[in-house]
Amino acid sequence: MKFANRVQRLEKSATMRVKEKALRLQAAGIDVIDLTAGEPDFPTPQYICEAGKAAIQEGFTKYTASAGILELRQAIARKFQEENGLSYGEEQIIVTAGAKPAIATVLLAILNPGDEVLIPRPFWVSYPQQVRLAGGEPVFVDTSTTNFKITPEQLQEHLTARTRAFIFNSPCNPTGVVYSREELASLAEVLAQYPDVWIVSDEIYEKLIYDGWQHSSLAQFPQLFHRTIVINGFSKAYAMTGWRIGYAAGPEEVIQSMGAIQSHFATAASISQRAALKALQGNQEALSKMRMEFENRRNWLLEKFQDWPMLDVVYPRGAFYLFFNVAALYGKSWRKGMIQSAEDFCDFLAEEHHLIVVPGSGFGSPDFVRLSFAASQESLQKGMEALDNALQQLQKS
Repeated sequence: MKFANRVQRLEKSATMRVKEKALRLQAAGIDVIDLTAGEPDFPTPQYICEAGKAAIQEGFTKYTASAGILELRQAIARKFQEENGLSYGEEQIIVTAGAKPAIATVLLAILNPGDEVLIPRPFWVSYPQQVRLAGGEPVFVDTSTTNFKITPEQLQEHLTARTRAFIFNSPCNPTGVVYSREELASLAEVLAQYPDVWIVSDEIYEKLIYDGWQHSSLAQFPQLFHRTIVINGFSKAYAMTGWRIGYAAGPEEVIQSMGAIQSHFATAASISQRAALKALQGNQEALSKMRMEFENRRNWLLEKFQDWPMLDVVYPRGAFYLFFNVAALYGKSWRKGMIQSAEDFCDFLAEEHHLIVVPGSGFGSPDFVRLSFAASQESLQKGMEALDNALQQLQKS
C-alpha cells in the first residue's frame, strides 16, 4: 500500500520525540526531570474552568458556527482594539482548535504548490512541516549571526518573485527573543515593497514578555495591515493548552477562505469557546502572576548559567525557554561514545542524569538545546543540579 507523497516530506516533531523518550524512561521506573514542556505548569484559572462547567450544565454542547461563536469573535475584536490598536470586524476573525491549526489553515488558504515561504531560523518546529503539507517550500533565513533576529537586509536578500508568505514569530519559540517596535518598522519598510507577500504573524506568546518590554505586531503598520494574518490563542497566556482554542485575524477574504477549509475539518469545541470568552472578560490577575513567576524563574536560571560559560545562552525577553549552544562540549566522551551533536548531549543528559531537554535540530539550530522553564521551581532546581553534575562529568572526560 502506498502513502501520499506529502507524508514522505514530513519530519516528526522534535519535541514529541523527546517527550516519548521521557515517557519510556518513566515507564521503566526512572524519575526523570522533564524540562521539555511547551505549556505553562499552572492550572487553568478557576473562573475559566467554571465557565466551561457552566457551558456543560447549560447544555451548550452542540455544534457552533465553523468560524466560532459570535460573542467570542466580538470579544477577540475588542481585545485587538483595546490592547493592540487593531480594528477587526467579527467577519475578520476565526476561532480555531488551537493556534497550530490556525497556522496550518491559513497556509492551506494562501499557498499553491511550489510557493516559497520565508522562515527565520531558529523556528518553531511545525512551521516548515505545515508549509510542506500545504504544498509550499520553506526557505530559511539564518539569524544566528544577527542576535537571532532577522534583519531588513536579510529579508530583502531572500524575498523573490516566488515568495508567497513570511512567517514571523515574536516573542519567539525557541529563542525567546522579542522584536522592538523600531525593529519591526525596519522590516515593514522592506515588506511594503512586496505587495504580493502575505505575513503570517504568530503572536501566541504576546502576553509573556519581560523586562518591561511591550508587544508590537507587524499588523500595526498600515502598509501591512491588509495582508497580515495574526495568529494567537489562549494556551500560553491562560494555561489552556488542553482546551485547544486559538484564533486568527486578518483580511476578510483570507479569513473566509480559512472558514471554508475549517468547515471540512474540526471547529473549536463549544465548551472551550465559552471558557475562552470568560478568559477575555474576567480578571487578568492570574495571568499577571504567572508572567511574573516566569520572569523570576528566567532570572534565576540566567544567574545559574553564569557558572557554565561553555553554554552560550540566547537572552530571552519573552516566552518560557532558554536556548543555548552546546558546541563547546563536542569531543567530550561518556560511556556510549563521544558527544558530536546536540542530540548526543541530550541523550547523555537523559540516560546518565535523567534530565530531558530538546535538541535544537528540530528548530533549525543543530548546535543548540531548548530548556523550558514552564516547570516548578523544585523541578528547575533538580534540573540545574543534574546539568551541573553532567557538565562536571564531561569536564573529567
